[in-house]
Amino acid sequence: MDAATEVKYILESPGSLSDRAITFLRTASRRVPFDTGLTGNALRSEIFRVYGRPNEKIVSLLHLLQSRYGGLSYKSGFFQSEVRFSPVCEPEDPDEELEILYAVDTESPVGASVKATGEVEVGLDGAGVVEFPCLDFLIECDAMFAAAETLGTETRRFLSVGVVSKVLQLLQADEFLKLRPVPNASGAHSWWLESDSVMVFVTSVWTELGLGIAPMLRAWSPFDAKFARIDDVLTVC
Repeated sequence: MDAATEVKYILESPGSLSDRAITFLRTASRRVPFDTGLTGNALRSEIFRVYGRPNEKIVSLLHLLQSRYGGLSYKSGFFQSEVRFSPVCEPEDPDEELEILYAVDTESPVGASVKATGEVEVGLDGAGVVEFPCLDFLIECDAMFAAAETLGTETRRFLSVGVVSKVLQLLQADEFLKLRPVPNASGAHSWWLESDSVMVFVTSVWTELGLGIAPMLRAWSPFDAKFARIDDVLTVC
């Protein structure tokens, strides 16, 4: 994509976002000012000065991200924090991979950057985990939290490291829970499952980041029997 190509704000042109995510953004988000930093020719010149070669892909990616997401702000269930999408590119060290910083800025040291591939890396203090294929997946993930909170009460369970895959398999195989995956709202280490009467979120991303937090299962339902069945499944693991 050329940096001069017009890209509309996400609520003006939702693209492949689900109806659930669009409703979430329309009801729970706002657009706030953000510092764009270097863009266009100024960014091109700085990239060439630092790296000694052009990088039109990054210039175009920044244009896309700022136009589609820049200033988007809402309460994120994934980060459990208010977030602001404020992507910038800061070429400084020729030995470091050029990426889009502050793609998702939070109220904590944890945040997200976007790689040159468009993938979303969740990071803290130099440690990072590539979690989502693109920012739309994060938004879909956060929209699921908003929907889950309207479904019923919540319960949380910590999981042992190494059993996450088995837990996911058993939950989806259970005929009483009738859970199905939600791939467009899931990541490399975070998964959503849903049915008409229960929603489940399982994540090990904070474990992968080395934060000392065990993998967690969160479930929402209006029926205690669903929680009891989830506990039954977990005892097998």
